[in-house]
Amino acid sequence: MKKYNKVYFLHIPKTGGRFFSKYILNPIAETLAKNEIEIVKLPTNVDKHGGWHKDIDESTYIICIFRDPVEFFVSAVTHMAAGEQGLIDEKSDFIVKEKSKKAQVSKEYLFNSLEELKYMKNFQSQNFFLSPQSRHIVSESRHFYNEKQDLDFDLIHKRVSRINLMIRTNDLKTLNYDLLIQKISQDLEIDIDIDSSSIDRDYYKNDASQNLLSKLDNNEIKKIRNNFLFDQKIYNNDLLFWTNFK
Repeated sequence: MKKYNKVYFLHIPKTGGRFFSKYILNPIAETLAKNEIEIVKLPTNVDKHGGWHKDIDESTYIICIFRDPVEFFVSAVTHMAAGEQGLIDEKSDFIVKEKSKKAQVSKEYLFNSLEELKYMKNFQSQNFFLSPQSRHIVSESRHFYNEKQDLDFDLIHKRVSRINLMIRTNDLKTLNYDLLIQKISQDLEIDIDIDSSSIDRDYYKNDASQNLLSKLDNNEIKKIRNNFLFDQKIYNNDLLFWTNFK
């Protein structure tokens, strides 16, 4: 009997999850189904970001992508600004409708958002604690903060350590996808054969986010990072991540 009969992609917002779904998860879905391995679905009213799913058990193979906390926050704010500027393609959820248009985000807007979005402190870690059943993980996070509840960091660390395949967002651009598929195949004890040669590593590249990030000095980066110290602790722990991808 195989060890895993379910696969769950714990998709943290703004970490490269759309890229992973498009080029890895979706292409192997048919093979998983043929091998009677279920892809765990989110509750009806939860879109993409389901946090720690209630159906996770010992037979669930969990995949997650984690991002440098400063990059995550800059990307999240840029996405929010793009929405306010009417640049979001709601159908495809791209950051801009036309490549010639980019979200204009000032440092003032960025740091005002840092003060306003206090519920997003250690937001990536919250995805291992919260289990949305009827709303987006961001709404769940905001509600949790408004209720003045505290995160259980011991439980979060235990759940992070439970992840079977943890990847850093930056590694998505450099890893050997054949080795990645090989790892998933070996872990699930099935044969997976997909062509990774056509993967476009820059398909979801966000120039507006990268431009804003490049303008930040060390003190500004530190100011942001201080709001995500637990996320940073996770990101810096090499033991949690799959790194055999060269």
